Amino acid sequence: MKQLENIKIIVDTREKENKNILQYLSNKNIPYIRRKLDFGDYSYMIDDLSYENEFSIERKMSLTELSGNIAQYRDRFERECQRAKDSNAKLILIVENGSYNDILQHNYKTELKEKSYIASLFSFTHRYGLDINFIERKYAGLFIYHACYYHARERLKESEHETKNA
Repeated sequence: MKQLENIKIIVDTREKENKNILQYLSNKNIPYIRRKLDFGDYSYMIDDLSYENEFSIERKMSLTELSGNIAQYRDRFERECQRAKDSNAKLILIVENGSYNDILQHNYKTELKEKSYIASLFSFTHRYGLDINFIERKYAGLFIYHACYYHARERLKESEHETKNA
């Protein structure tokens, strides 16, 4: 699939403090562009065809940031998840430097109760099809690239299969 050589990561212009991710992409010579996305922080394109309305990654830098989104900015966070669902898009959430264990031990700096935190995450998983991943910060760029690359690969395989059967 030669087209995969032309993959380019789309980075939302509102995404802040992502030097680790941009540094990874630059170091690996993975092209990226910055532009506003309707939902999520990262997506991809191949040649001039964008998949941003089909696949997106929402990134949170910490459990504290995510707990703030759940507690103080829940409506905004849910609207973003709903926009992805309305587009039939796959939405992946990555949370840097956290785990379920860290939630249970309240290793975050908000008053959100552990039980409410976990309940919200599972509710979002079932309500919006949100795929939640906890990763180390140093692997965020690698995760984003692989998530986009393998989604693209599967999408291209589907297109080839549909073309053969048409």
